[in-house]
Amino acid sequence: MNTMMNSDVSASSAPKKSLVQSAEMFIAVVLFAVCAAAGLAAWLMSLGDGAADESATVETVQVFASLADAELADDEQDVLLAWEQRLEQTFNQREQALRQQEQSAVLEEQAMALAQAQAAAEAAKEAAEAAEQRARQAELARKKALAAQAKPAAPVAPKVAAKPKPKANAERIPASVDWSSCRKPRYPRASIRLKQEGTVTMTFAIDAQGQVVSGEVQQSSGVERLDNAALEAIMKCSFTPETLGGEPQASSAQVRFGWRLGG
Repeated sequence: MNTMMNSDVSASSAPKKSLVQSAEMFIAVVLFAVCAAAGLAAWLMSLGDGAADESATVETVQVFASLADAELADDEQDVLLAWEQRLEQTFNQREQALRQQEQSAVLEEQAMALAQAQAAAEAAKEAAEAAEQRARQAELARKKALAAQAKPAAPVAPKVAAKPKPKANAERIPASVDWSSCRKPRYPRASIRLKQEGTVTMTFAIDAQGQVVSGEVQQSSGVERLDNAALEAIMKCSFTPETLGGEPQASSAQVRFGWRLGG
């Protein structure tokens, strides 16, 4: 019986031992799995931290790069703005210089046109005055010609005894102009404007009655306009004929006339 009991005990303890071994194996496997999972989790976490650190570093570098790019862009913008301002200033100065050149050219053209107009007007005035002077001289010559034609022929005087020759010591009184018979000559306007003065010496042929036969300029004043005006004025004057021993006779007379501006 004891033998049977021992056999039963041995038979019953064998399954228990195997169960214990199986439980221990399971626990070991579970522990290994837990350790493996913990190790894997730790490894994954370390990888995550490394990636996060690398990502943070990259982001920081990117931020720094962005700041550097922004500063470079600002510098470029400042340089471009300075060049634009310089170019604009240069263009403005160039445009102002061109406007000044155009204005100067216009002023020069206007001044030249004004000078030409003044010269043309002065030439026209002088031409008109010269034409007027020639017209007066022509009219004077025409009147003289008409007077000569209208003058009746002198009748033949009867023969009379020849006048005795004047004595050698007979007094000679030269012919002289009668200024009371003269009209005051008019000063030429062109000579007034040009401030021309001078003295002209003229010689006139006078008959025995004191009338002017002819006249000419002997010494000019230097201004033909003044010479002609003086000659024309004196030609209209009356003269006191030259006398020799109290007898009037044809002769020549010299007259000097001065042109002077008052003031």
